[in-house]
Amino acid sequence: MSRRPSIRTRALFALLTLIAFFAVLELLLWAGGVRPLIAERDPFQGFSASVRAFELDESAGLYRTPPRATRHSFNYQEFAARKPADGFRVFVLGGSSAYGFPWGASRAFPRLLEDALRQAAPRRGIEVINAAAMSYGSHRLRILAGELLRYEPDLLVIYSGHNEFIETRFYSEQIGRAEQLDRLRGLLHRWRFYAWVASLRERLARPAEPAEHAEDAEGDNAALLGLDVVREYPREVLKEQRGEAEARFEENLRAIVTMAREVGVPVWLCTVPSNLSGWAPNHSTFAAEVGSDERRRVEQALLEAAAALERDDPSTAADTLRRAVDLAPGHAELLFRLGVALSALGRQDAAREALRAARDTDAQPSRAPAFINEAIRRVGAAPGASWIDVEAAFTEHAEHGIPGFDLFEDYVHPKPNGHRIIAQQLWKRLLADGPTGPLNATTLSFDAALAAAESERPADVEAPNPALLFNLAVVLENQGRDEEAIERYRECLALQPSYYVARANLARLLARRGRHGEAATEHRRVLETEPGYLRSLLGLAEALRRSGDADAAREVASRAVQRDSASAAAQRVLGLALFQLQRFDRAEQAFRAALALDPGDAASRVDLGYCLLHQMKLDEAAASFRAAEPGDGRARNGLGAVLTERGEWAEAERLFRESLRIDPADPFARVGLEEIARRRGEG
Repeated sequence: MSRRPSIRTRALFALLTLIAFFAVLELLLWAGGVRPLIAERDPFQGFSASVRAFELDESAGLYRTPPRATRHSFNYQEFAARKPADGFRVFVLGGSSAYGFPWGASRAFPRLLEDALRQAAPRRGIEVINAAAMSYGSHRLRILAGELLRYEPDLLVIYSGHNEFIETRFYSEQIGRAEQLDRLRGLLHRWRFYAWVASLRERLARPAEPAEHAEDAEGDNAALLGLDVVREYPREVLKEQRGEAEARFEENLRAIVTMAREVGVPVWLCTVPSNLSGWAPNHSTFAAEVGSDERRRVEQALLEAAAALERDDPSTAADTLRRAVDLAPGHAELLFRLGVALSALGRQDAAREALRAARDTDAQPSRAPAFINEAIRRVGAAPGASWIDVEAAFTEHAEHGIPGFDLFEDYVHPKPNGHRIIAQQLWKRLLADGPTGPLNATTLSFDAALAAAESERPADVEAPNPALLFNLAVVLENQGRDEEAIERYRECLALQPSYYVARANLARLLARRGRHGEAATEHRRVLETEPGYLRSLLGLAEALRRSGDADAAREVASRAVQRDSASAAAQRVLGLALFQLQRFDRAEQAFRAALALDPGDAASRVDLGYCLLHQMKLDEAAASFRAAEPGDGRARNGLGAVLTERGEWAEAERLFRESLRIDPADPFARVGLEEIARRRGEG
């Protein structure tokens, strides 16, 4: 009689069968092209030392940036696996500014520094590796520095400080995670079966939506790309949160300096400049003690100051804003507008002070506040560290001593000339006092060294990333920098003509600048490949209407309504075309349809009021204008026109004069007053 296998034997056999099953499954998934998640994403999103930014290619004798890292956050870089005896190796850490956004490593200051140093010290093996990553803050850099110190650097350079507020919730979750599970998490991300299950789950969880809406979301919400980092700004950074950010930033810098000092590597920290003159604060708040009446006066002062600046009267604007600042001293927008007015008056020192205060009181900071550079200076004075005052260098080179769009692409990312300034500051220090002694004894200037390098390697410039250019254009557009945004959209489209969301955005900006013929051309190009793209249908209809072809606009707007009958915007654009054709009854129907779909559509409510006015439905028109947003100039003038028709001239005159007080060039209000004067003369 045969003996049955023991429970232990059966369990072992079952385990081996299970292992064999998953081994075969893994082989099949490999043959089917399924890649492990580790090839595409960092399971710890930069918050663990388990995944490296550089991987060894033994056959080439190089460390390289892996595709996973370049796809998400890093530039492609490579350096010798074994540093030459005469080698001099520098790693640059930081965020998107050091990365070279939006152009990439070829135009960033680490590359310029390497090029110049190789000319100055041709017999040294110079390597300046750009290890900066999109949106990386100081805690991520602290982890990354631990890896970089294994690669025998002679120097670490840190250019960081703008990213300390962008992912506070995610940051706290990662810091509080159970690190003992990191090994398991890393193993799962190397398992193809896990990748296949995760991909299936993501597809099932993702709601189906038209491609146009998905890309619209990208356009509406664009922030700096860097897919390892979820750029999540808090709505408002409170005083205690600023203190926490300062302490955390300084602690992380000190930790990097300490790690580096233990292996004999010096750390140089750069102060970080930002766009002061051209970038308005993201979010302004009132102190709790500022009452509702003072808040209304501040909002009115902003409107009056804007109108004064528009008519080239900075003196009146500055006086108005000073009084408002006395009411709300910490209001960032007030301080920024005051700085702009003072600069226009030639009072550059006072302007710089106001603009710095505006940056520092921004309730949603995307530019490093002053305390960041103060922390850099403190840590830079520690043993094993030094600091380079890049902020002062930018001030020295800036127009009127106030950095703006002369040196920055946007709010913090240097233009090529800005990168050149940073590289030159580091060059000066390295040649005079390098960590291994002066690098050379030549008399080459920085400009001469860089020119020689550029003449030798003129074609070694990578093409910029279209997505980064698109992203920069959206950021510029949101700040009202339309011409710069137009230029970036064009550069994006030159690289990727099929990027139709970028083309639609370009067309919208052209229309906003009054270039309606060009806008119509761009919208038509979108519709050639995406016939049902609603944004371009609406944009084309508006461009045609504003070009004087209201009938063609009506036809295109009707197509848009057929494309999406639930679109309030489509109904409004149709209403505007019908209004221009003086088909007021049909325009009224379209505006009412828009309001039925979106009762909060303030523009359609005002447009409806004008339709009713033209049909002499005065009571309904007055109700529509009164229901509009308080302070809406079109609604105020429309109500003035209704009252003029009713013979209530005193109140109508008051409304028109209020419009002219806010905007002395308001043509509708002027015509309204002239009409009242004419009618009074007839009476």
